[in-house]
Amino acid sequence: MRNLLRFASKIASPLFPTGKLLKTKTPVFLPFYHVVSNKKLPYLLNYPVIDEQQFKKELDFYLRHFKPVTLSQLQNKPAPGTFHLTFDDGLKECAEIIAPILLQKGIPATFFINSGFVDNKALFHRYKASLLLSEMHTHPDREVDEYLRNNGIARNNILQTSFADRAILDHAAELLELDFNAFLKETQPYMSTGQIKHLATQGFTIGGHSHKHPEFWKIPEKKQLKHIKKSMKWVEINSNQPVKAFAFPYTDDGVSSSLIKRIHNEGICDLSFGTAGVKYDQIDGHFQRYPAEHSANFQLNIKAEFVYFKLRKVLGKATVKHP
Repeated sequence: MRNLLRFASKIASPLFPTGKLLKTKTPVFLPFYHVVSNKKLPYLLNYPVIDEQQFKKELDFYLRHFKPVTLSQLQNKPAPGTFHLTFDDGLKECAEIIAPILLQKGIPATFFINSGFVDNKALFHRYKASLLLSEMHTHPDREVDEYLRNNGIARNNILQTSFADRAILDHAAELLELDFNAFLKETQPYMSTGQIKHLATQGFTIGGHSHKHPEFWKIPEKKQLKHIKKSMKWVEINSNQPVKAFAFPYTDDGVSSSLIKRIHNEGICDLSFGTAGVKYDQIDGHFQRYPAEHSANFQLNIKAEFVYFKLRKVLGKATVKHP
C-alpha cells in the first residue's frame, strides 16, 4: 500500500499548482541535508550531493512558500506554513559553505552532531564503505571483492554495510592499502569543536545525532540510550543550548515510544526527530523530517511528498505511531 501511494503521489504531483498544494495544512516542514559541495566527494556516495547553486535555488524555493522558524519557535508549535532546516553528521561543509549561505539569506538552522566524529577522531562506517567503493572502481581488486563476499558484503550493497560490520570494512581497506586515519588527517571531513562552537555564536542551534551513527534498529535499547546520552552530553559541554535536540540517525524506526518519551521526561532532550517525511507524530515534542537529498526534480519531489501526505490523511494514516 505504501509503495502504491508513493507511486500515485509522484504521478499526480505535477497536476497540483505548487503554491496551493504547499498551503495544505500540514506539520511544520522540516527538510534536512548532510552536505553541499561543488566538487565530488568520494566518501559520500550514500546520497546525492548538491552544489552551492542548487542549494541556493532550493533555499529560495523554501522562502517563497514557507516562513523560516528557529528551533525555539518550533518548540512553541508554530503555525502551518513554516519550515526549519537541519543538517546531519557535522561535515566541515556545514561551517565552510552552508552556514555563510544561510546567514546571507537569514535562514535559521540546526546542525546535528555525531560526538564520536568531531575533530576527525573517527570516520562514519558508511563513509568508509563509500571510500572503499570509490577505490575499487578505480583500482579493482579480486582479493578484496572475494573477502567482502565471503563476509556477506557484495559490491552492489556495500553502501548498506552496518555498524556491526565496520571491522570488515577496516580489513578490506588494509587489503587495498587504503588508510582511513590518513584520510581523516589529510581531508578532515568533519567540523572541529571550534567550528561547531562558532556556529552557535552565529545563532545556529546544535543538537545530538548519536555518538558514532549506528543503525538504532539493530542495537538494543540500552545501547540506543547510551548513544543518545553521549552525544547530548557532548553538546551540553561544548555548546550549551537553550533547546536540547536529538535527531535519530537514519530513522526512528526500531525505536520504542517508551524510549522517546523517556529521553524527554528525563530532560535528556526537549525535542527529537525522525525521518518519515511530512507526517504528524503521536509523541509530543517528537517531529518527522523530510530527506531533501533526492535525485530527480527537487520541486516535484516536494510536491509528491505533500500529495502523499494528503492521501495518507484521507486514509487516517498521516500520524507516525511508535511501538
